[in-house]
Parts: sequence; structure tokens; C-alpha cells
Amino acid sequence: MANRPRAVESAGIEREAWIFWGAALLLAATLFFGIATRVSLANDIDVVARAGISRVLRGGIRDLVDTFLLIVVMFSAYAAALWALARGFRRALAAAVGATILGCLAMLPAMPLTSPDAVHLAADVRTFWLHGKWPAEFSGTPDKVDDPVANEVRVYRSNPSGYGPLAYVIGGAALPFVGDGFRANLLGQKVIAGVFLIGTAAAAGLVARRLGGNGALAAGFVGLNPMMLWQYPGDGHNDSLMAFFGVVALGLAVGKGWQMRVGSITAGVASVLCKYALLLVAPLLAAFWFPRWRMVVAIGAGAVGSLLVLAYALDVAAVRNGTLGPATAVAPTTPLGVVSGILGLGERAQDRLVFFGYVAGIGLLAAVAAWHPLGTGRDLARAVALVMGGFLFVLFPGYLPWYLVWFLPFAAIGASRWQLWWAGSWSATAFLPLLALNWQISIGRAWNISQPVRWSVVVAWLLTLVAVWLGPRLFPGEPGRRSRVVARAGRVRGRGASPPAGRAERRGRA
Repeated sequence: MANRPRAVESAGIEREAWIFWGAALLLAATLFFGIATRVSLANDIDVVARAGISRVLRGGIRDLVDTFLLIVVMFSAYAAALWALARGFRRALAAAVGATILGCLAMLPAMPLTSPDAVHLAADVRTFWLHGKWPAEFSGTPDKVDDPVANEVRVYRSNPSGYGPLAYVIGGAALPFVGDGFRANLLGQKVIAGVFLIGTAAAAGLVARRLGGNGALAAGFVGLNPMMLWQYPGDGHNDSLMAFFGVVALGLAVGKGWQMRVGSITAGVASVLCKYALLLVAPLLAAFWFPRWRMVVAIGAGAVGSLLVLAYALDVAAVRNGTLGPATAVAPTTPLGVVSGILGLGERAQDRLVFFGYVAGIGLLAAVAAWHPLGTGRDLARAVALVMGGFLFVLFPGYLPWYLVWFLPFAAIGASRWQLWWAGSWSATAFLPLLALNWQISIGRAWNISQPVRWSVVVAWLLTLVAVWLGPRLFPGEPGRRSRVVARAGRVRGRGASPPAGRAERRGRA
């Protein structure tokens, strides 16, 4: 009789593991056979350089519906995998990271699906390393560099890129292996983006586990997310570099002693030197470390941020330049873009929208720094997710779907039920504007829908809000805690169980 509970637990663990790997294989197979091999790098160079899934899948509404159904299958597999990770099984964290590697490999053959940014990036990396020019200046744009990859850039050819120096440095890791071929260089940047997505997922899992949460669920939530697999090993965006160092910074920030804090600051600087977005939440670290001074931190963050936005509004050259790109544009895939389109706003009015969005974002940061709970590491992760997610969801005029990695790992670590539903459902609904952008002409002709992109944004945001409200009510519980199955199995075996939620944080705080 004494052995019976152990046998039941072993059978339960085995069942969850089978479900997880079945879901992971379904996800990878759908990505590989449904997307990557159909829209592959083997296509005509001009099509690859211009990017866009509808440039290859030219069947109109039929291809739109097929792609939509494939995305539904991907997210169904994703949900099943997360269910299994939440229930728990032995070595679940390793399994989540391994499945993320499998998903990344499945997407590597794909050409850029919805953005040509990786094409530009591949040229920029060569400009930095091989030609000694700075790609973030107009003197380093692809049209001014005689290079076999730069010569194939079609979109934003005369515009500089806006990444940090460390992004170009890390991008150079692919150069010894890719030669001068356009496709090989593009593939090299996709590999780097995928590697850092894997690193972000693994780091999120390790940090979550250290804070007493379900590390496997956190890793799978990030690494198996179909939008992340679509955008990083698929499209080759480099935001995964920034996200990785940001997660490492948070993990070190909750450690004990000044050495950990110096490490956190170093990782945070590395994140900002890849891409600048996470600079927005840097004051939250100061508020976490020095709780008695958090009101001063909040006021200072509001003041400094307001000065930077004011400098942008006043055309200060050091702030407003040609590399800001989407940061100063009003994208049609945002609520502000919908408002701008409905009102028919001109350039000057759109500049006011940009100004409003950034001022409101700084106000959100100051409010969170002043009043959000910051007693534990998970509190800090939730605060970061709230600021980044709220800024992206409502206030950032240039939001693009690959920016979701800016807050997805922090929501996974914090494991607030509503934030998990927010991040997960928004990752799914964010595909609607992507599909509408690619097939807007076909949608208008076949279904007689005017402004399909605008309507897709409204539907996506409303569905996300409904999911955030309804999901936690239909599925209550604490998804971020270690699964009871694994906790019981650890006690039976006498080893392998991580500390209860909260204890690791109390032990690690200074």
C-alpha cells in the first residue's frame, strides 16, 4: 500500500509528458510543413527581400483561411503543452527548452513572413563588421555600401537602422559561417534570433523556478508561443537579444548583495545596448532596491522621461533622428492608429498622438514605481510586465507584434493570472492584424469589408480584453506555482523539489 501513491504519481507524470510532447511535435510539424516549407528561403530573392507571406501564398482568401486554420492548430497545441507543463512531470523545464529548440529549427527554413527587417539587419551587420561604418547613420545605409547583401535590400534601402551597438556585435557571430550569400546571411541572423529566444525562454524558466514558481510553465509560455516562433527564428527580428539580457537582469536583481546588483545593472545595460525599449522600466529596479526612496524614484523617472519626450517634440537632434523608425510612427495596428485613421489625422496631429502616447507611458511608469507592490521578485516581474504591456497595448503608437517579447517573459515569471491571459491571448489575436495586412485587398474584394486592417485591430483588442476578464474566472488557481504533482513526487523521492513559492525570494532578497 505504501507504494501505491508513488505509482499513481508516476503514471500521472507519464501521461502529462506524453501530452506535452505530442503537442510540441504537432506545433513543430505545423510550423515546418504548414508554413516554413511552403514559404521558404528557396523562393525568388526579390520576393524574400521584400518579405510578406502573401507574396508567396497568392491564392487570396483560400490561402488566408488556410493560414488562419494553421495558426489555430498552433495555438491549440500551445495550449495543450502549457496545460501539461502546469500539471507537471519530471524534467519538465528541460522538456520545455528542448521543445523550444525543436520549434525554432522548424521555422528556420522560412523566408521572412511579415517584415523585411531581418534583410536590412543582415546588411547592417556586414556594414558594421566588414565595412567599418555605423549602420545607424545615413552614411551606413544599404544604398551607400557596396556589398552583395546590402545590394539585395529592397525595403528601407536608404534608411538607417535603429539598433544598439551590441546588437550588431552579436549579429557578427554568424559572419564566419555564411560567406557572402544573401540567403545564408539572412539565415545567420534568423539563427541568432532563435538562439536568443531559446535563451530567453530558459532564463525565464530558471528565474521563475528560483522565485518559487513553475519554471517549466514560464519557459514554455515564452519559447513555445507561436507568435514568438513566427517572429524570431521565422522573421529574424533581434528583440530576443534585448529580452534575454532583460530577463537575466531581473533574475540578478532579486539576488542578495551588491555583486548581484552590479551583475543586474551590467545585464540591463547589455539589454539597452541591443535595443533601447527596456530602458523604460529601469526605474523599477531602483524602486525595488530602495523601497524607502520609491516616491523619489517615481518622481525622478517622470521628470526625466518628460524631458526626453519634450526634447523629441522640440526637434532636438540628439533625440529626434532618422533611426527611430516605428518609435515615432503611428502604426495602423494600434488603437492610436485606428483613431488616427478614423479622424483622418495629418502628420502634425499624428505627432501629437505620439507625444500623448509617450507622456501617458511615462505617467504609467511613475504610477507603478510609486504604488505597485514590490516586496518580492515576482512583484517586480509583474510590475515590469504591467508597464511594458500597458505601454504596448494602449500607448505605444508604433507597436508591432514582435514587440510582444518585451513583456511576455516578465508576465511568465510574475505569473499573475490576468497577465498570463493577457500575454497569451494577445499573442494569438495579434495575428489578426498581420493576416489583414497581408490579405487586405483579397478581404475587401471577397467579403466586401472596407478597412479590414482597422477592423482586425478592433476585434483583436476586444477579444484580448474579453479573454483577460473571462479566463481567470473560468480557470481559477495559481498557474505560476510549482505543480502539485511535481511537489508530491519530490517529497516522495526526497529530492528534486524546489522551495515553496516565496521562500526562495525571502532567502535571496538583500
